[in-house]
Amino acid sequence: MLQTLSLYFSYPFVRYAFIVGILISLCSSLLGVTLVLKRFSFIGDGLSHVAFGAIAIASVLNLTNNMLLVLPITIIAAILLLRTGQNAKIKGDAAIAMISVSSLAIGYLLMNIFSKSSNLTGDVCSTLFGSTSILTLTPLHVWLCVILSILVIAAFVIFYNKIFAVTFDETFAQAIGTHASIYNLVIAIIIAIIIVLAMNLVGSLLISALVIFPALSAMRIFKSFKSVTICSAIISVVCSALGLLISVVGGTPVGSTIVGIDLSCFLIFSLIGFLMTKRKPSFLPVSLILISLLLIGCSKNSAITKAQEEQTIPLLANSVIPTKESVIQMPDIPSMDEIKAMHTDYIPSGIVDHDLSNMNANMIFAEIFNLVLMPDEYIGRTFRMKGNFAVYVNETSGNKYFSIIIPDATQCCQQGIDIICLGDMKYPEDFPKIGSEIMVTGQFNSITTDEGLSFNYLVMSEEDFIPLH
Repeated sequence: MLQTLSLYFSYPFVRYAFIVGILISLCSSLLGVTLVLKRFSFIGDGLSHVAFGAIAIASVLNLTNNMLLVLPITIIAAILLLRTGQNAKIKGDAAIAMISVSSLAIGYLLMNIFSKSSNLTGDVCSTLFGSTSILTLTPLHVWLCVILSILVIAAFVIFYNKIFAVTFDETFAQAIGTHASIYNLVIAIIIAIIIVLAMNLVGSLLISALVIFPALSAMRIFKSFKSVTICSAIISVVCSALGLLISVVGGTPVGSTIVGIDLSCFLIFSLIGFLMTKRKPSFLPVSLILISLLLIGCSKNSAITKAQEEQTIPLLANSVIPTKESVIQMPDIPSMDEIKAMHTDYIPSGIVDHDLSNMNANMIFAEIFNLVLMPDEYIGRTFRMKGNFAVYVNETSGNKYFSIIIPDATQCCQQGIDIICLGDMKYPEDFPKIGSEIMVTGQFNSITTDEGLSFNYLVMSEEDFIPLH
């Protein structure tokens, strides 16, 4: 276990995930207490769905940094909900429900109509449930999250007394000269920033749990605003760190795992609160039932994980294994023989820099994602992969190319990489059947086409192309 953790933490994207995850969980817990006491618990749902719609618009516009659009739209929606929700003809809860459903529906409609992604289902799945988004952060995203988190924490500390006053009795705060509308505006902006940041961690459908659960858990034991806020922050950070740890090691969906741990923590704190007060709250029977279901679910999940580990390759039930040559449209790139001629002096290093054959689905997906996103950082490194042999034909040139298809973490598609096998191997007689399991070890390289597109591939010797069946 420790060896596995040490290996995983050697990857920058895992370290990025923990840094951002802890900061996001800390920020989300600070305003959670205020939202619960002001009875705006579900505003997280409404704003997260607004953010989802904004992400859809950003993807249609092909924006390289969607936060430039998502953050302003979410802030505007938060201001409208918090400042006008109680005074408008459509009251706060109805306004949240209307905006929530409308934004989610319009966002998904836009993504279906205009999206050019080959993995639309996977993109939506990751955005809604935070399956792997936190493991695919770039250094730019990390720095942006760090700066915004610092601003959120600083704003909360500076305006703590005013937020406290507005939270408990806004009318009294106005009577003594506090500009409640200004501080409601501050709260709205902070909430919007937290929502946008948290979408990377748990996805848009689970954000409310990240904001609300720590506050509710702390309220089971502590009664003062300050104590509840501090306890909520500690709970949120610990639960998020533990959830990320389990997801990285066990390959479970990040967002769902964190929320599951938050739920477990709430049940534990509820039980402790019951024992401390020595009175039977109405939620105790439900809590005991949920704890039992949670333990049963954990035991079943462990059995499933063990069964998956016993498979040679953790192929997904709904993955499409290639059975014949595929014909696709692609830019004009060199043929395999031309690429082979570029590597006549290739000598295997004998050292594997990235062994994906022993990683879980989350880690494989994150590694392949970063490989495609930042190929220049991986040039010359040796990879070992396990997957299915595939052959495709360039419709433009008629050239054939080989690739290895490996399962990803979204559980709704597959990803792969082209392979160039040096030597005298002839297709099809010297290659395995299409769709059969193979393991390859090769050096990563990349070619840039005249159109500016990257063609990434692994180059290897015959001995490093191993059919498993």
